[in-house]
Amino acid sequence: MILTYEQKEELGYKYVRDLLEPVCPYGAKRLKAEGFYGPKRQEELERELDNVGLLLAALRTDEARLLSLRESLHGLKDLSGSFARCESEALSEVELFELTALCRRLEALREKAQGIPVFERLFDIDLEPLEGALKVLDPSGGRRLSFYVEDSCSEALQTAREEKRILERQLRELGASPAENAAEETAPGALREDLLQKRQAAAAAEEAALQAVYKDMSEALRPHLKALKKDTAAAGRLDACLAKALLAGRFGCTRPQIGGETLILTNAVHPQIAAALAERNRRFTPISIGLPKGVTVLTGANMGGKSVALKTVVLNLALALSGCFVFAEEALIPLFDRLELINKDLSDAARGLSSFGGEILRFNEAAAHLAEGGLSFIAMDEFARGTNAREGAAIARGTVKYLSDKNAVTLLATHYDGAAQYAARHYQVKGLKKLEETPEEAAPENSLDALRRIENAMDYGLIPVETEAACPQDALTICRMLGLPEEILTESRADAADSQNKWMR
Repeated sequence: MILTYEQKEELGYKYVRDLLEPVCPYGAKRLKAEGFYGPKRQEELERELDNVGLLLAALRTDEARLLSLRESLHGLKDLSGSFARCESEALSEVELFELTALCRRLEALREKAQGIPVFERLFDIDLEPLEGALKVLDPSGGRRLSFYVEDSCSEALQTAREEKRILERQLRELGASPAENAAEETAPGALREDLLQKRQAAAAAEEAALQAVYKDMSEALRPHLKALKKDTAAAGRLDACLAKALLAGRFGCTRPQIGGETLILTNAVHPQIAAALAERNRRFTPISIGLPKGVTVLTGANMGGKSVALKTVVLNLALALSGCFVFAEEALIPLFDRLELINKDLSDAARGLSSFGGEILRFNEAAAHLAEGGLSFIAMDEFARGTNAREGAAIARGTVKYLSDKNAVTLLATHYDGAAQYAARHYQVKGLKKLEETPEEAAPENSLDALRRIENAMDYGLIPVETEAACPQDALTICRMLGLPEEILTESRADAADSQNKWMR
């Protein structure tokens, strides 16, 4: 199940994932690498959702301690490069210092986590003690904030440091006794130079001894790398699950139920669109829909909210299959083998394709995937809109008929009449119902007022209708509200009525 960057952005998936706020690099890496869970990973998905649910409940009852635990994740540094180098070579002083600090922070995180009851119930987020690694990195147990190798770590190191200390003391004493005359300056000057050379040699011996210690430490640390990697992975999963739980708490999201072959959403919301509407003091109309195996057709006039409804469905499906809670009151999500989104894609133009040509190629790919077995989810937004209305309607009907007996849950949004003829289920956007009740309202004075009036009058809720039901005829009403000349509207009404009668026959 792969979505392109453009599709993730268009759906609002990227918007939601960007709202997740991990605080350590291991959590950020986990969220970035997290794909979609398919049928073979149902147990993993359920456990991920369990973790998010447990942490969400803990945030509601013990928020301060959970946030304190999250704060402990802040200081963790990504040392995966040092882990890899330690497998085959000696680490530097800086790397050993960073590993020491990481071990201490992980130990502090583990101690804090043990005080939170819910932590023991989390899956795959257990932190192992790191005393073995710390004994290698800090054998004296001094718990210094800085990294320092004690003299006792090596006889060669102890000898070099003792000699260096003696020489440095002699140099300080020599510098404290100024020469009384020029004749006496020759001996102290030569002595100082000799002491400096000896100190340089002692310092070189100290550095060589330190490098030998670093090599021995690196070798001694290798058996403990597994525990270190396990703990950093656990910290990353804890960080990622906490980010998901915080997002779910912020928006009142719900845990999806996983399984079956029918996708059901109750009062689902698209958070990005809802946020944009809230800026204009408007409220998003929640979407409730059931999609059984076969084809569900969603019809409505242009500007009627079909694309928003389709995006809301696909977004919440994608979130559920990536281990997130959904923006809905209830959700039943099948474990699909693949997710096919066939909509307008800007990459088509870059490939020299028209939007119509791109749609057909992507449909062919989706159809080929059906032969591979497994359950597909296919979403098509205004399929075949890039050709003339008569051919487009015929292609849409033929597509619905073709997919009606395939092992796929398909949602096709269209404004073509007759597209639902072979569908398993047919929904319509309610449309401009409020305007029908108040037709006497005066036309607005400008286009901005017209658009606002359309938004206020439009009911974006979905209603199930018969498969033979005609598509709502709101386009002419919208044109009138936007100021299209009446002469055009009169002619268009006659043509529309004639086309409707022909389709009904």
